[in-house]
Amino acid sequence: MHTPTDEEQALLSKCIAKVGCEEAHQCLLMPYAEFLRTAGLGPEEGRRAWELLSRLAYPWEDRCQSALALAEERWITTGDPQIDALLGGGIRLGSIVEIVGESAAGKTQLCLQLAIAAQLPRSVGGAGGDVIYISTEGAFPTQRLADMAGPFVARVCGRGAAPSITAQRIMRHVQIAELDDMETMFHALDYKVPALLSAGTVRLVIIDSIAAHTRFDMSAGERAPDDSRAFYKERSSHLVQMGARFKRWADQYDCAFVCVNQVTDVFPAGRGASASAEPTRIGALSEQSTDLSQMDSQGEFASMARTRKAPALGAMWANIINARIMLYQRRGLAAAACPRVDADAAAALPAHLLRTRRWLENAFSPWAPRAQCEVVLGASGFQHAPLEASS
Repeated sequence: MHTPTDEEQALLSKCIAKVGCEEAHQCLLMPYAEFLRTAGLGPEEGRRAWELLSRLAYPWEDRCQSALALAEERWITTGDPQIDALLGGGIRLGSIVEIVGESAAGKTQLCLQLAIAAQLPRSVGGAGGDVIYISTEGAFPTQRLADMAGPFVARVCGRGAAPSITAQRIMRHVQIAELDDMETMFHALDYKVPALLSAGTVRLVIIDSIAAHTRFDMSAGERAPDDSRAFYKERSSHLVQMGARFKRWADQYDCAFVCVNQVTDVFPAGRGASASAEPTRIGALSEQSTDLSQMDSQGEFASMARTRKAPALGAMWANIINARIMLYQRRGLAAAACPRVDADAAAALPAHLLRTRRWLENAFSPWAPRAQCEVVLGASGFQHAPLEASS
């Protein structure tokens, strides 16, 4: 970064004082001719002052990187090599990644897994930094984080490293904010988060979830239609502002933002209300369907289109994020509790249809093609499913 000399500092102070601005970038918002006239500078001196203000406000030289440096991108591991490969390397620092899925699909579990991984040494795929966890959907699952820390560290680092990276150490470096409404969330983003990021130790910011306070107008029933439209217009503005902040902070502080999103129902075009009576879960049986062969064929691959779900917050939010991770869950026959399927028919089903199955999909990303794999959720978080478990 360019450090002004005493002469240059005196010129800058003179310009800022005469123009009446508090910061350098505010002077640059003025037309150049008006700036010269207000500051009382000649052409040569004005050109020097304008150049100094530009370098001070926008230190582009500090942001230049060689192609080799860009090739050495830094990632936060998920703790599983196969899942990392699916995502192009894991969670990339400097990016905004969305995790989306239905309720109980495992979104928070994956976030806790990443909160632990971000603190691990870089030699094992971590980022060696702290974590900010913003919880907007109730109390933070402290006990689950403590229970997961030991098994996850042992799986990634090896049993020998587990004693040196304890659950207490992991939890000490996770800064938690439980926010109950939109106003407090925006206040935290205005003040608390920037203050924590400015310390330079945070490598991961998790918002679980971004949709909880921005998805619905809770007072829509009390408002006129025009007021509701104004709410959603204001919400769109807030999302754009948040996205711009996240991108700036991720780049400035070399950290990643992980935002959890919810799903919304999608109704087929040209179909009436009766369409909602059809089965919507992947490969699971419902009271309206006992087609076991169809269940078997649909159970092999997960698709949000099959479940008639779509990520909430619309296309505008999708254009803000850099990558999207989708989590799917297909409940097993025992969990589905289908009264119309007799016991003999259920016993004849393959074993993989009797248990709950999960899939993780890289929906879109600039680092890897769209792909998915079956995963299992255990004490140490998500892992890819062994071949025998997925067949």
